[in-house]
Amino acid sequence: MNLKNLQVAALLHDIGKFYQRTRKKHNSKYAKLSKEDYGINGAHSKWSASYVTNMNLDPQIEELVLYHHNPEKSGHPDMAKILQQADHHSSKERDRSGETKEVNKEPLISIFSQVNITGDSETHYFPLKTLDPTSKILKPTQLKQEAIEGHNLQHRYENLWKSFTSESQHIIGELDFNTLYYLIKKYTSFIPSAVYMDEPDISLFDHSKTTTALATCLYHYYIEKQEIANENEHSYLMVSGDLSGIQDFIYKISSPQEAQKGMSKRLRGRSFYLTLLNDAIAHRIINDLELSEANILFCGGGHFTIIAPHTKNANEKLDQTLKEVNETLYQNFGSDIYLALAKLPCSGNDLEEFGRLMEEASYQNQRHKRQKFQDMLGEIFKEEKTTPPNICPVCGNVNEANNSFCRSCTDHEDLGRKIANAKYLIRSVSEDRSGDVNLLGVSYWLAKTDKDVNKVLDKTSSNTEVLKLNNTDFMNIKKTDNRFSAGFTFMGNTVPYHSQKGTLFFSHLAEISKGANKLGILKMDVDNLGRIFAEGLEHPTISRVSTLSSFMDFFFSGYINRLARDYRVLEKVCPNCQDKVVSKQLEFDEQENPVTVYQEKGKDKVCEECSKNAIPTIYTVYSGGDDLLVLGPYDNVISFAKDLREDFKNWTCNNQDISLSAGIFLGGGKFPVERAVKNADKYLELSKDEKGKDCISLFSETLKWDTQDLYKGFVDLFEFGLKLEELNQEGKISKGLVYSMLVLWENTFGGMSTNSRDKSRIERRSYVPLYKYKLRTVNNHKVREELNQEGLKFMPWIRVPASWVSLRTR
Repeated sequence: MNLKNLQVAALLHDIGKFYQRTRKKHNSKYAKLSKEDYGINGAHSKWSASYVTNMNLDPQIEELVLYHHNPEKSGHPDMAKILQQADHHSSKERDRSGETKEVNKEPLISIFSQVNITGDSETHYFPLKTLDPTSKILKPTQLKQEAIEGHNLQHRYENLWKSFTSESQHIIGELDFNTLYYLIKKYTSFIPSAVYMDEPDISLFDHSKTTTALATCLYHYYIEKQEIANENEHSYLMVSGDLSGIQDFIYKISSPQEAQKGMSKRLRGRSFYLTLLNDAIAHRIINDLELSEANILFCGGGHFTIIAPHTKNANEKLDQTLKEVNETLYQNFGSDIYLALAKLPCSGNDLEEFGRLMEEASYQNQRHKRQKFQDMLGEIFKEEKTTPPNICPVCGNVNEANNSFCRSCTDHEDLGRKIANAKYLIRSVSEDRSGDVNLLGVSYWLAKTDKDVNKVLDKTSSNTEVLKLNNTDFMNIKKTDNRFSAGFTFMGNTVPYHSQKGTLFFSHLAEISKGANKLGILKMDVDNLGRIFAEGLEHPTISRVSTLSSFMDFFFSGYINRLARDYRVLEKVCPNCQDKVVSKQLEFDEQENPVTVYQEKGKDKVCEECSKNAIPTIYTVYSGGDDLLVLGPYDNVISFAKDLREDFKNWTCNNQDISLSAGIFLGGGKFPVERAVKNADKYLELSKDEKGKDCISLFSETLKWDTQDLYKGFVDLFEFGLKLEELNQEGKISKGLVYSMLVLWENTFGGMSTNSRDKSRIERRSYVPLYKYKLRTVNNHKVREELNQEGLKFMPWIRVPASWVSLRTR
């Protein structure tokens, strides 16, 4: 039996659970089969085999799927045994609930509500839907009936199955593993895998994915050892890759006057280049080891985790790949970027503690980073024979092209331009080097239209994937062409793109701000993520860790684009919407006329037709894994940070053990970007160090997000700032009053250290008499009383709302 048949069988072995829950009948040819045939707990296999038959796939696949619970009945007992063992190793995630349940009344439990480090978390449920990053963020609910959305889930299963089988028609008869993989990911990511006697907190997709990955490993182990591994044999190899130096690489750019124009594209291009580098290494490994897409458990943010076979061949190829990658990195980037690679042999039993394996791999990679390039010291310290004739003014590297900038900076700027409006990412693992980016035997192209896709396909090999960016409706590109696999990928890719002028400059974003022309730089990341994986789950199995990783990345790579596009300006507006907007003039070139953009000035949005001309104002430099870096108008960035944190808490079930910290730096539109990002990074570190994380730092303050007892949090302070601004706009309070509040704060708390100030915020009240005296300038009695009561509570932290009003009314 060939490996592809086993992989497809593993991917589809439980698809019958999806089919069965529609209450539709399986194929009649399986009607006479009993438990003696399909095995205990294997009734769903009849529905799985029915789908395989309907898809006109190889009879070997049908047989493996049908007998994966009872391998002795199979005509290929060894392969069926491998599939059964992989299924068992993957399903070690299943916690017995102690009671039987009605399958169609049990929605998927959010994995985030299962995280528990400091206290009990409440169980939350997902509604039954497809995976879609363009819709409003799914909010898991504590009410099971609310997630069911009716008497039971049967009707929703029926609708999903109808759509799933309809899209499946485009690959009938094709052994197209990757397209099938993405189709199952789209439809089964929110379907529980096991329900009847189990805790339904693992999706059908993640169970199918890990089963496929493990079956592939066991197959290679079987081929090399000529025997099936037992539970305690180290038949698996957990591979963890970590690219070090990536943030320094992104920011290692200067912005001299001659380089200002392409700075935004160059920064985005460098970030995207590293995303592709990480992806290329992971796909080079699975290609060399004859693994599948399912074997990449996680890939993003400069990290990847792969489950591989623990064979002599795999270990030798991994060592060779590591050597080749680091030699290539050194040739291109000196010692700036380095790949650390940890390898941990493990058994099927070890997969029950996969979170612990990840923690050990992290420790190994930290050691590797401290000894980077140790096999290349001779090359690193060899004497340079000549002085480089020309240095690139942007990155400081040798400019061999003798142009204005080195080839890398030019390429990164071009890449940043292409990614801004790309709809597809095409990946080909081959020796073809005609891509927009060619890395380690993997080529990438960016395409905007179906026509652009076809141009690329005309010159690529058969090992090619066309991935739709941030859109799971991908089968349309597969309808008329079988030369490639189709799928989708998520990527933080929101860019302020003008249809005529291209990507806006950072200075333009500063000018779009209301009041002061300031650029906001936001860095955020999840707190204690390593601890969450290692200690947060009672049973950190391979399927649970895979689910946690993919759902975390879905938020930062997929959903973030949906939220970022809520912040926008418009290229043009219709006459009916003119009174809803204010205009701004943006200069692109001194020799050209300024370009006009329009901002919505109130809560009333423009019409749907005008919204089609929207330009996002949030510029995503990178977002994925568990962190992000974005730039934009300072007021949009501050509001975006608040909204993102709110949606993140909803997505993670308001679990107190899962938090997010942020740092925001404000600078002028031409402030050096590399320095601005480093300042934002310092503020992020303050948020993580000063007050125990779950904080935001801005306006020289570090605050918890939420109010705790008498200590005000950022969310309430921001809302108070909006209220002060509104009162000022309505003429009910003066800017002078807001400034007086700031002076009172400085006189009371300004000379103290951060720790002393925090202890004194509640105790010190010397500002109260003068504050009340200043309120005499407020003529409106109701407003005066509100500020007298509410304002006093905010005075110890008034620097945040007062700074907001000061900037917005400047």
